[in-house]
Amino acid sequence: MEEKENNDLIGKRKNTLKNFFFGWVEDNYDKAFLGILLVALILRFLVFLKTMDQAIWWDAADYLATAKRWAGANPHLIDMWYYRRGFLWPLFGSLFLRFGLGEVGIRFAVVLLSTGIVAVSYLLVSKMFDKKLALFTSIGITFSWIYLFFSGRPLTNLPATFFLLTSLFFFWKGYVLKEGNKFIYLFGAFYALACLTRMQYVTFAIPLMALVFTKEKFRALVNKHLWIAIGIFLIIFTPQFVMHYQHFGNPITDLTYYYLGVGSGGEAGGAGTAPLYVYFTNLPYILDGNNAGYSSLLTLSPIYLLFVIGFFMFFFEMFLGLDKIFKNKEIQKKFFIFFWIGFTFLLLAYIAPHLEQRYMMQTLPFLFVIVAQPLIFFEEFLVRNFKIKKILSVVLISTIFILLLYPSFVFANNLVELKKTSYIEVKQSGEWIKENSDPTDIIISSSLPQTTYYSERSTYPFNLAYRRDIEKKNITETGEFIQTEKPKYMVISVYEQQIPDFEYWAYTYPQKNNHTVIPVKVYAQGEQPTLIVYEFKYD
Repeated sequence: MEEKENNDLIGKRKNTLKNFFFGWVEDNYDKAFLGILLVALILRFLVFLKTMDQAIWWDAADYLATAKRWAGANPHLIDMWYYRRGFLWPLFGSLFLRFGLGEVGIRFAVVLLSTGIVAVSYLLVSKMFDKKLALFTSIGITFSWIYLFFSGRPLTNLPATFFLLTSLFFFWKGYVLKEGNKFIYLFGAFYALACLTRMQYVTFAIPLMALVFTKEKFRALVNKHLWIAIGIFLIIFTPQFVMHYQHFGNPITDLTYYYLGVGSGGEAGGAGTAPLYVYFTNLPYILDGNNAGYSSLLTLSPIYLLFVIGFFMFFFEMFLGLDKIFKNKEIQKKFFIFFWIGFTFLLLAYIAPHLEQRYMMQTLPFLFVIVAQPLIFFEEFLVRNFKIKKILSVVLISTIFILLLYPSFVFANNLVELKKTSYIEVKQSGEWIKENSDPTDIIISSSLPQTTYYSERSTYPFNLAYRRDIEKKNITETGEFIQTEKPKYMVISVYEQQIPDFEYWAYTYPQKNNHTVIPVKVYAQGEQPTLIVYEFKYD
């Protein structure tokens, strides 16, 4: 009797787990998606295996060096955290480091989050449109070179995009489809996590507000559930607000001035110097890594050609009936997607100092929604005119789509291989410095965050501005700093170019002071030195 009860209990637990993970699987589209999701995980895991020991680049080290400091790696480390940034990613990393999961654990978490983007995109597009379109969208995301390549980089883009798309999924379920107010509240929580991971994502409130306005106009102002979601967002966001206020004053006015140049503030950021259309002309490269289309819309690769055709197919009715936007739900959906993509492209071209394809991650699901339009038309044409069974037509078109995406996968793989050993000397030198210095020693290095991360020693750049908000010093002041603070090592490499005033000074300083600045470690590629560690000798 007792054994039967135990078996029943175990059976119930199995069913509970099965329903939790697979209870949403209702039809062949869901089953096919599970296969795509498995492929996505495998591809990203292969990237992980290739990059798990790869040297960290500047942007990732910016966050992970702070994660090490917050994890207590060295209490003597200077505070190099830039408080205009959301704190969630270094906090996340510090927990991994504190509990012994290390950098490998952080990298694997990025793989899971990248796979999660495939899943949440399928769920989102299923809710917005249908499962067939969602399946094709998930295939595009699975093989996208941007998602694949950056699955090997512990940056903020993938985690922030996962939180943002998840928040949008909950917003759609709760607000648009009215499937439960709890989803509106979850939207507020996940949107806060997205912004705390990457502060630029605060701006996506604008296309969301545009959607709300097209649905309710000013009636949205009395929607208590939206106000509760905003309250949840603000509660979660409070620590970031407090830290920002302590360093830069009012976050709203400061960020508005810093990024947009609107109003007045203490410091203006570096707005983009590229023309506003730069991301539009970069679309061929964004979609499938077509290098020839890096700056030209005239390069019609297969995926980009599908996008061009799909754009007119998808938005034709929207443009035709734009005057009905407040009454027609289909037009509202398509206008939201049009706004989301166009707003992102224009804003990032305006505020970002240079073009980077990873900034487009949050638009890629909708870009592939557009790419899939001709595919769906052709699939339905086969069913209607050749009497092919629907399941066979979907399999056929999916296979063709994967073949068209194969060059994107190859491009991502080649890029991973090409960059696999980059910055390895910076990593090796930092680890060497850690083994040959004391925790209180300080370093001067052109690779500021990487040297800090690997050496776990306080590191200063040649202009001594170890945070963006710290005033840059001149050559004379750097010389005085060396005499008074007595750094242990100076690191000069070919990887990070110095600002013009320091470039000549940095490379000639050791020759001019060859009795007190001694090379102790040299790293080279073939016969060419790429990085030199100099030790200061003081009387």
